[in-house]
Amino acid sequence: MALKTSPKEKTAGTRVQQVFRTSNNPMNQPNMGYRWWEAKDDRQRAEQLCATFAYLKSSQQPRLRQLAIFARLYSGQPLFSFIGANMSLMDQYSPLAPNRPTYNIVSSITGTLVSRITQNRPSPTFLTDNGDYKERNLAKKLNSFILGEFYRIKAYEVGEYILTDALGWGGTGCLKVYEGQDKKVCIERKLVSSLFVDLQESAHGDPRRLYEAALYDREMLKSMFPDRKHIIEQAEKSTVDKSAQASKSVSDLVMVVEGWSLPSGPDANDGMHTIACSSGELFSEPWKKEKFPFVFLHHHKRALGFWSMSVAEKQMGSQLELNSLLDTISKSIKLTGVPRVFYEQGSKVNKASFSNKIGILIPYTGVKPTVEVSSCVPAEMYQERDRIIQYAYNDEGLSQLSATSQKPEGLDSGEAQRVYQDINAERFAALEKRYSNFYVDLAYQVMDLVKDIIERDGKYETVFVDRKKGRREISLDNVALLDDTFVIQCYTESSLPKDPAGRLQKVTEMIQSGMIDIQEGRRLLDFPDLGQQETLANAAEERIYQALDDIVEHGKFEPPDQFLPLPKAEQIVVQYINLYAQCKLEEKKMQSLRDWFAALQQLKAQAMPPPMPAPQPQAAPQPTPTSPLVPNSANPMPPQ
Repeated sequence: MALKTSPKEKTAGTRVQQVFRTSNNPMNQPNMGYRWWEAKDDRQRAEQLCATFAYLKSSQQPRLRQLAIFARLYSGQPLFSFIGANMSLMDQYSPLAPNRPTYNIVSSITGTLVSRITQNRPSPTFLTDNGDYKERNLAKKLNSFILGEFYRIKAYEVGEYILTDALGWGGTGCLKVYEGQDKKVCIERKLVSSLFVDLQESAHGDPRRLYEAALYDREMLKSMFPDRKHIIEQAEKSTVDKSAQASKSVSDLVMVVEGWSLPSGPDANDGMHTIACSSGELFSEPWKKEKFPFVFLHHHKRALGFWSMSVAEKQMGSQLELNSLLDTISKSIKLTGVPRVFYEQGSKVNKASFSNKIGILIPYTGVKPTVEVSSCVPAEMYQERDRIIQYAYNDEGLSQLSATSQKPEGLDSGEAQRVYQDINAERFAALEKRYSNFYVDLAYQVMDLVKDIIERDGKYETVFVDRKKGRREISLDNVALLDDTFVIQCYTESSLPKDPAGRLQKVTEMIQSGMIDIQEGRRLLDFPDLGQQETLANAAEERIYQALDDIVEHGKFEPPDQFLPLPKAEQIVVQYINLYAQCKLEEKKMQSLRDWFAALQQLKAQAMPPPMPAPQPQAAPQPTPTSPLVPNSANPMPPQ
C-alpha cells in the first residue's frame, strides 16, 4: 500500500497538518509479467514471448545507445541494430569533422590485446579419473573428435571475433551453438545488441531466461520450418531499423524472436525453448538443459549485472579528451602556424609578386619585407597528449612499445626477453584464463549437442586432420559412453617464448637440466626451417607408437623389424604392457603386446654379433725322457 498526503487548511500560528491515506500501488501487486513458458497453446505462447521481448527492447534503450557509442569509438562506424528505434539515424550523426585528426586508442589497445591473447590456441582435452582402458581410449578418441569439430566449424577464427567484440566495444562476446540444416554442429557470432535478459533477474548472477532477436529471409525460414509456411507467409516484413533510410530495402526479411527458459530445478519439467514471429509460433520444445546454447566471453565484469565492460567504455574519457586536444592542436597550427609577411606601411612592395613560384623576383622600395612564423602550439600540449595516450595504455596493462611491436631498448638476450614476456604475461593472466575457459565451455556445448544428434540419428561423424597420420574420419555412435563423466581441461599450444632467441634459451635450459632430451627439445623449438629434420628424427618413434596403438585399439598385430631402434622400442612396449595391465585390456591384446616384446628379443638376438670361436685345445707337454742315452739329462744315471 502506498501513502498519499493532502495538506489541511493552514491556521494562524500553526504548522501545516498532513493527513496520510493509503491507496493501492500496482508495484506492490504480484508480478503481472507474461510467463510465456507456461502458456497452454502455441499461439498464446508466441504472443506472450513477442510481448515480453518488446517490453525488454523498449526498457533497455539506454543500453543500446551506449553500445552504439562504444562501437563508434572502436571502429568509427555506425552500429546498425534492429532492436532499437531510430538507432541508424542516431549513428549517422557524427560530431567529428571528416578532416579532423584522431588517434584511436580504443582500437589500438584492442588490436594489441587480441594479437597477444590469440597467439596461443587453447586445446580442450578430455581427461578421465581412474578410468579403465575403454574410458581412456574413448577420451583419446574424443580429443581427436573435438579438434576435428573445431577445425570444421572454424572455432579459432570465430573466437578471434568474439574476443574482439568483448574487448573492443561490447564488453561481452557471444557465440551461439546450434544444429544446422546439414544436421551438423554450427556456431554463429552474435552481437550483444541482439540479446536481452531481465536486468533485475540477472543483477547478482546468470539469468534464468534469455531472448534473442534476428532477421531471416522469408524463403530461408520456409526451408527451416516447412510445416509452418502459412504462418511465415503472414509474418510482417521487417528491417534493421524503423527509420526511413533502413526501410529502403529490396530484401524480404522476417523478425524472429527466440526465447529460452531454464528449468527451475534438476527434476523440474518447466523449461521451454520457443521460436516465434509476429504471426505465430514456429517451433517449441521442452528445455531440460541447465545452460543456454551460448558461450560468453566477458572482459571487465561489473559489480552488478550480466553484461561486462569493454575497453571503449573504460577509455571513453581518455579518448574524448584526446580528440579534443588533437582538435585544438590542429586548429592552433592552422591559425598561427602559417608564415606571414610583414612590410612597412608606405613602402612600395609589389603584393602581386608574392606567390609559391621558384626564383621569383619581388621589387620593393624602402624597408625590405620580413617573413615570420610564430610559435604554434606550446610544448605542454604535446606533453599532455603523450601523457593521455600513455595513461590509456598503462590502464590496460600495455605500453606503446608493445602496441607497435617493439621491444624496450637493451633487451637483446634471450633470457632477458623471456623474463620480460613472463612479466607482461602476468598482467593478462586473468584474461587468458577466461579465453581458455571459453573454449572449454564451447567443447562442452559441442559435445552436448552431438549427444542429442546421436540419440536421434544414431551416429555423428567428423574429419580430423593429423599432421603425422593425415586425414581420417572419426565416428561417434555409442551415446551411452558419452554419458560418462569426463573432465575437460584446456592446454595451450605452447607456453614457450614466441621469439626464437627466448625459445632457444628456454629449451636449452630444459635440456641441460635433464628435464627433456635433445630429440624432445628439437620438437619444442618448432622452427620452420627444422620441420623436415624434426619429421625425420621422430619417424622411428612414431612407427613404434603407431604399431602399439594398432594393437591396443584395433587388435592389429604388425611385428617389429630391424629398422626400428630396438632399445627405444623395448622401453616403450614395456611401458605399454605395464600401463594396460591395470586398465582391464583384453587378454588377446595383452598377449599381442607380449608377442611384440618377444619379437623384439628375437631381433636383438639376431642383431648380436656371433660369439668368438673357442680356442682349440693344445696337447699336454710330455715330460722329458730320462735315459743314459740322452745327453744333458736332468737325472743322469750313476756310473756303473
